[in-house]
Amino acid sequence: MPYACLHRQEFCLGAYRLVPLRYQDRFLIMQWRNQQIYHLRQRRPLTEEDQQRYFDQVVSALFDQPQPDQILFSYLEDGRCIGYGGLVHINWADRYAEVSFIMDTALEQEYFALHWTHFLTMLKEVAFGELSLHKLFTYAYDLRPHLYPVLEANGFEREAVLRDHCLFEGVYKDVIIHRCIPYRLVNYVDATPEQQEAILALRNRDDIRCHMVHPELIPMENHLRFVESLRGREDRLYYAVYKGDTLVGTYNLTREGDAWDRGIIAAPETQGTGETAVWERQILATLPQRGIHSLTAKVKEDNLRSIRYHEKMGFCEQRRAEGYIYYNLSL
Repeated sequence: MPYACLHRQEFCLGAYRLVPLRYQDRFLIMQWRNQQIYHLRQRRPLTEEDQQRYFDQVVSALFDQPQPDQILFSYLEDGRCIGYGGLVHINWADRYAEVSFIMDTALEQEYFALHWTHFLTMLKEVAFGELSLHKLFTYAYDLRPHLYPVLEANGFEREAVLRDHCLFEGVYKDVIIHRCIPYRLVNYVDATPEQQEAILALRNRDDIRCHMVHPELIPMENHLRFVESLRGREDRLYYAVYKGDTLVGTYNLTREGDAWDRGIIAAPETQGTGETAVWERQILATLPQRGIHSLTAKVKEDNLRSIRYHEKMGFCEQRRAEGYIYYNLSL
């Protein structure tokens, strides 16, 4: 069933999809919850009667509500349910929600980071793109330390530790809370004068220009003239990427025939932290809805950091010529 509160009902990332929670997956989910009860806020194993009652009385009521307190999805790989989760304890007044996710227990040991990353990438589309929430958070008993690096690699920051907050097998454990606020894109043509200064200052940094195809310094009047030339164009899209009030990079897409060429600048202070991959994934996940299904990119052969980054993001080398590597990414 579709959710009344969502315009889009399905969110895709390659072979993976989030779809409104499916009735047919209820007993799979019950099985996984019972196997992983140690880290859930669930006091006893569920029975089939419990699960049937929950779907009939709780889940079925979520779909028609304009502001449900939870929005749950089946997480699919090639159409097969391998996990479930979504937004829970949604606070519509203050615009935040808790993240909940569990996967097929058999996948946890080998594919834990992979599936959490795919799930969070799509869930952030729901939370920040569809619902315009201000913040996501996770509330985790301190029983799975391997979860925290995955959250932090996906843009979540440790916000608080509640000491001795839950009783587990006779021992009090901490609760770890992480939070994620969205990266926002500011179109160059909508940027304030202060933002234009910050954008140009980033682009003109020596440690940025040395890796660019056109490394010359750009004067402000030339920059503003270029920004004005972008107004009303749909084949040249230039964005400043902000986290809160901090400029973390810029991102541009230029259509050349049937292809889109992608340009990216990451603030040097964030390089090596994994933050650039987080915000680029957020952007990439939205491009197919714009009809953009592949990107090209061009990197200097001596820019080893950028080469490693492109390989990490899944860009495939197409050719080398005149000191550059030419890449393609299929979305």
